[in-house]
Amino acid sequence: MPHYLYLTGQKTTELSDSKPERAREVWVDIGPHESDQIGDIVRQFYAAHPATVQRILDSVHRQPSLLVQDEAVVFVLSDYVGDLDKLSMRHLGVFLGKNFLVTAHMGGSSSVVEEAWDFILHNHMLDEGVDFALYEILYHHVRRFAALNTEVVAGFEALHARLLEHPYRDLAGDIVHLRQSAMQLRKMIHPELEIFALLKSPDVPYIDKMNRPYFDDVASRARELSDDVDGVRDGLSGMVEAYTSMQSNEINKVMKFLTILSVLALPATTIASIYGMNFYIPEIHWHYGYFYSLIVMFLITMLLLLHMRHRNWFR
Repeated sequence: MPHYLYLTGQKTTELSDSKPERAREVWVDIGPHESDQIGDIVRQFYAAHPATVQRILDSVHRQPSLLVQDEAVVFVLSDYVGDLDKLSMRHLGVFLGKNFLVTAHMGGSSSVVEEAWDFILHNHMLDEGVDFALYEILYHHVRRFAALNTEVVAGFEALHARLLEHPYRDLAGDIVHLRQSAMQLRKMIHPELEIFALLKSPDVPYIDKMNRPYFDDVASRARELSDDVDGVRDGLSGMVEAYTSMQSNEINKVMKFLTILSVLALPATTIASIYGMNFYIPEIHWHYGYFYSLIVMFLITMLLLLHMRHRNWFR
């Protein structure tokens, strides 16, 4: 059942299950199981076009968007539950008019709306206007974005510390997972920046001049969060390059070590191959020929070893 929050003549915020008569300010909250009533409830306040209502109903499969009309501003916010690893995405439809605010949950209840609703009701703040109630929704909405952003930033810093401490550990899966989380968060924040920017501008006549700085603060905070997420994404891109470079460097070290071993073993292998041929060799009947060949192998190997050391190949 929809719930009505309204302002009486005594500037007291009251709660009702039906549309109040002669209310100065009204906030209607429509639950997730009452989406079929959105059109009828909105038309109690202004002549909403059916396409506008359908736009809200179809928002589950679309990105957040905004529509400015003569009698109301209609937009959709991304709503979600859970932490960064297990986000369940939903949407919140909003109709803002001169003296009314309608919120519609698409897909489930919204803790953001519940927090704002309780604050306005218990503090009798509806006398500040329904635009102030909308600010409370956006305030809690951006705070949830900030909490998710904190998780992303903390994950990035922890991953960066692990990369510096153990540069050759396999971190590819963790980097990819955090990058996906950052991308998902950006997809939620970035489309709403335009909505916040428009709500703080004079183009929306349904927001009182005294309350406009609140919306400017929300828009600035959302922009900062978006910049933070972009910074993490850029940092993760750099981390991928650094990680790839470190892995390549490690492979080069291994290949260098194997090459040194091969070069050191090459003279002995060559000499042994020569004396192993089925031809007449002058030293074959020499009593000291065996020791002679071993000494030659040893001396050539030591000369190569000294040459490599002089060229700093062992660094």
